[in-house]
Amino acid sequence: MRLLETDQALILPVGVKSTFYITSNDVNHSWALPSFGIKVDAIPGRVNIKEITPTTLGFFSGMCSELCGVEHGFMPITVQITTYFD
Repeated sequence: MRLLETDQALILPVGVKSTFYITSNDVNHSWALPSFGIKVDAIPGRVNIKEITPTTLGFFSGMCSELCGVEHGFMPITVQITTYFD
């Protein structure tokens, strides 16, 4: 899973609605989690909102889907869907 792993995963509970407020502080990005059918633009000065309710347990990978600069290939996203929080 080279280039799709992160140091820390976003941990979300299964069956609970989560709201994401997505923006950027430098250039246009696109926050994408293909397994959830999500692709939301992150644009400086604008806040986009996306709500999801995960239904499947596991680890899911995503990435920046906008050609945003030289470090574009090193912007992975990891989400863990779990039944409880430690």
